[in-house]
Amino acid sequence: MSVFADPDAAALVFPGGTVRIDGAMCGSRPLSVGGQATITASSAPVDVAFTVDGEWVTGTVAAVDLGEGCGLLLVDGVPEGTELPAGAWALTGGRALRLTRRTPAPPVDPGRLDGLGRALPDVKHRDGGAGDRTPRALVTEHGILTPRPGPRRRKGMRVLEAPSVRGWSPIGTPGGDNGLSVDYYNPPLRIAGALTALPASPPYKTVVGGVLLVDTGAFNGSAMGAYVVPDGSGADPSLFAYGSLGSQVGFGPPLFQVRGISAGFGWNSRVRVPAADALGSFPFLVALDNPGEIGADDEEVDPLKVLGELIGGSLPWVRPQEGDLWFAAGLAFDCFETFSGRAMALVQTGSDLTISLLGAAGMQLPTKSDKKIARVEIGIEATLRPTAGELSIGAAFTEKTFLIDPNCKLRGGVGMKFWFGDHVNAGDFAFLLGAIPAGRELPARYPRQQPAGLTWGVGSTVNITGNAYAAFTPKSLMAGGSLDVVFQSGMLRAWLTARVDALLEWNPFYFDVGMGIRVGVSATIKVWFVKIRISIEVGVSVRVWGPAVGGEATVHLWFISFTIGFGAGRRNQAPALDWGGFQGMLPPPENMVRTTPVAGYTGEGTPATRGDVKPWLVSNGGFTFTADTQAPVSKVYLNQDGDTVEVATDTAVDILPMHVRGKGSELRIRLTYNGQAATMTPWGRAVLRGNVPNGLWGQRPDAPNDGIIADRILGIRLTSPPVDHGTSTGFLDEKAISFDPITPDGNQPLSGETATGPVPTRPGGVIAAIRDGIDTATTRGNRTALAQALTGLGADLGALDTDLSTYARAAGTAFTAEPMLVAG
Repeated sequence: MSVFADPDAAALVFPGGTVRIDGAMCGSRPLSVGGQATITASSAPVDVAFTVDGEWVTGTVAAVDLGEGCGLLLVDGVPEGTELPAGAWALTGGRALRLTRRTPAPPVDPGRLDGLGRALPDVKHRDGGAGDRTPRALVTEHGILTPRPGPRRRKGMRVLEAPSVRGWSPIGTPGGDNGLSVDYYNPPLRIAGALTALPASPPYKTVVGGVLLVDTGAFNGSAMGAYVVPDGSGADPSLFAYGSLGSQVGFGPPLFQVRGISAGFGWNSRVRVPAADALGSFPFLVALDNPGEIGADDEEVDPLKVLGELIGGSLPWVRPQEGDLWFAAGLAFDCFETFSGRAMALVQTGSDLTISLLGAAGMQLPTKSDKKIARVEIGIEATLRPTAGELSIGAAFTEKTFLIDPNCKLRGGVGMKFWFGDHVNAGDFAFLLGAIPAGRELPARYPRQQPAGLTWGVGSTVNITGNAYAAFTPKSLMAGGSLDVVFQSGMLRAWLTARVDALLEWNPFYFDVGMGIRVGVSATIKVWFVKIRISIEVGVSVRVWGPAVGGEATVHLWFISFTIGFGAGRRNQAPALDWGGFQGMLPPPENMVRTTPVAGYTGEGTPATRGDVKPWLVSNGGFTFTADTQAPVSKVYLNQDGDTVEVATDTAVDILPMHVRGKGSELRIRLTYNGQAATMTPWGRAVLRGNVPNGLWGQRPDAPNDGIIADRILGIRLTSPPVDHGTSTGFLDEKAISFDPITPDGNQPLSGETATGPVPTRPGGVIAAIRDGIDTATTRGNRTALAQALTGLGADLGALDTDLSTYARAAGTAFTAEPMLVAG
């Protein structure tokens, strides 16, 4: 039996729809029903009182006590002792407020457009009756919000009764019992903050985030951050913190006044770098001017929305990233009181070193008048990835830009990208303005821009829309634009459309230029109960291409269209280049094939003949070098002539610009040592692999993998064999072992000072005594005793050689003269 006849009202309080009582008995008595209120997250039973009219339950009341004088009331019918109409009510501060949801967006009328060309809501016809202005309580995903009581005057002063943020005050805690909030408003001081737990995805189990916003009128500040707790799978915690401080009046000379500063850092965290056209909504930049605008709806300030903008949703601005570290610092400034800007430096390390400079700046004219004739705000983004070898720069108008009339909106921007270093596309670049139209496709690695142009609603009858695009790459230049003018007044509509686009390629040379214009008018006539639309349009378009030169012209009348072609047909694919044309797309020859010393290189020697290649001087302790190319290699060979050996093999090479497939590409390395050919067969080797661009070495232009062909042989690393020192010192001449005699014999010290102590003598026969005394039983016994003593002390001497005859024989050649003896 359904207790509440209004399921929508019941669903506001009880998730899941209508509350039901199974097995209810006739009679008027209180019952208890288990339920869960949206705000309280309480599992306590909810009391439901009702009366009975025959077999039907009527006059039902469900009461939920939220504490602190707040409650919820769900009423069905007219129960006894209750004066509230049927519905769901919030009880707070002695007031009963009917619960309501956010009003859905009203339907739109495609025939009514604003200055940006967007459809406007349907026209509402007033019936003359007074609107329902009864205060209501708003049910949101964060709880039930009640309207702040209006101000009242006390002896000429305006007194605000409820300390709250503009617009709404929450009942209870944000998001259930998962956090706490602060909400205070006492002009000019405003404080809003929240600390709450949010859901997280593996390998994290909890996200604890907090936001604090303070505004004193003259100054504003913000602090925001989050701590992400791992789930125990080995991941490290993640955290970030960011704060800002700003003022209404800048500090410094009029030339450059500082209005705000900010700083932040993140550990095991990464920041999503916005595109230039999205910088106006980047939270870290917005915080420099007015932190309350982050995620704000009209003038309402909601700390939870600020937090949600930062770390919530499928594409958060800040997300956990293990191993990453970032630092940020920002500045808000004014120049000559006419030019305002915000700038930030962001450095991120870890998985990828990224250095970003972000900023948004603009001005408005006139500066003092309330009526503006122009406002320009431009976002600029520059990001350098030195390790990856990539630099990108973007600039775009923000949504606040207009000229002449606030309805004349400028949009779009430019983007540039450069590749350098070891990047597979090193040497490539792209400059783009606006969005490239269909049919003018560019590689996916090139920057993508929003459409560039203007939209102007002149009064209520004329709409002007203009678009433009341009792209400059190493291969081509393309540009174009369009203009649409529409007049709409009642049942009469007129339009003009003009378009032009051009493509110019220079390797090989090719052009494709087209333009067209159309003019039309339509009227809707009502005859009795039938509407008749009459439309007339005329237009012409021309397109020319070449070489070989050809083209077509199209004539359009409202009742017929026809196309006339002339000259050669339009190409359906890029023509094949010859070898000379393809060489122009490759790096210079000196950079195409490289040999690079890695270890053991000591310098360059003198070439055998003038102009010859200087030989490398390398260490005799070992040497390593690499030989690589900018093109994929199908085979690698070492040595030359009859000693050539193949050491690596890969698939055949394709050349897309030449329409060539299955060609061989060989890398041959030979070594000369002191002018003579030397073999590298025993050398250690490791094949070098990498990525190459599909645009040069692919089979078709639309290949996957972002225009990259992976894991192709590009070179080889070679290491000389281990050094063999041999067992002999080699030939030593007399000079190598000569010495200078001391006169007189045995005089010490050599400085000429008077000698002290015993005087050494050279009696002769000492070498023979040493030779005869080494390999004897006494010496061997003493040697064994010494070894045993050292072993007892923990020394590991290993196995001893008991045959000392070799040492005895060596004594005869180890001395260049008889040793001197000191008496005593």
